[in-house]
Amino acid sequence: MAVSKRFILLTALIVVLSVSCYGVEIEPSLTLDKIAQASEKTSVNTNPTRLGQTDADEITNLLLAAFAALGTVLTWQAIRRESKQQQIKRTFQSKILSDLIRHMYRNKVCICATHWKLQEEGFDRYYPSEEHLLKLKLLPEDLRFDRFDNTPDFYDILHELELKFRNFNIEVDISLEHLKQQNIDEKTKIRDLEVLEFKSQLLTSDIINLMHTLKLPIEEEKNKRPGESALRYTTMESGNTDQNGLRKKFHAEIPLEYIENVRKFLASKSARYSKLHPAELPSKPCRPDHRNERTGYFDDVLQLSEYLDNDIKGEYPKIHLIEFRA
Repeated sequence: MAVSKRFILLTALIVVLSVSCYGVEIEPSLTLDKIAQASEKTSVNTNPTRLGQTDADEITNLLLAAFAALGTVLTWQAIRRESKQQQIKRTFQSKILSDLIRHMYRNKVCICATHWKLQEEGFDRYYPSEEHLLKLKLLPEDLRFDRFDNTPDFYDILHELELKFRNFNIEVDISLEHLKQQNIDEKTKIRDLEVLEFKSQLLTSDIINLMHTLKLPIEEEKNKRPGESALRYTTMESGNTDQNGLRKKFHAEIPLEYIENVRKFLASKSARYSKLHPAELPSKPCRPDHRNERTGYFDDVLQLSEYLDNDIKGEYPKIHLIEFRA
């Protein structure tokens, strides 16, 4: 009997405990379910957006952003390539114009040497070999100014200089034709040579002004070393009133430092030419006495008199004269 009572009590206790536990777990279970559902919604909203889940607007924005990035890269590469090409072009322009300055200086030398020799031997007895005057002419390639920055700002300057180049070639042909005719008087022949001398210096000043306007430096070829001259290079004199006035007349906007660089460039070319073409230099005066503002540019503005004298003396023996037939 006692055992039965104990069994009944134990069974009742188990039932009560089971019901109590079940009743306690009902409410927390519902709350947890709601929390879980809310958390799931939140997690869905906060998950990283997948491409497959984006709508049409998001896809469009991504494509636009990608194209914009690609366009930025291509633009940067184009600007870099254009900048590099522009730098190469400017270096090329500088070398062309620098060499034209050298060419005009050599024209001055050749014209003076020819004038000197004809005056010594007689304009009515001899005429110079055609090569000496034909080499004064400018190459057709030098007239192609479309290779330069042909913008409206510089078009007038470039076009005017191109016309002057063409006219210079015409004047060379006319001078040569006159020198080859014995019946043309000496005065006319001298005038022709002086015109060529004047035009050589005028074109030199125009080229220097153009280079300064285009902000181009005087360009020396990097693979060539400066020549060694017997003349010790000294800087330009800046205190001479007459020379300063003449320089301002030709180069009003150009600082003295730029003109000094031109002078150094031509002095190095003079020294190199003397080294490549050694000659016995005559001791007598090398130039006829006709120096004035029209013919003294290289002497007074660029202060190259000593270099000119040496170069003209070196050129003098090379001038070949042909005797007129009786």
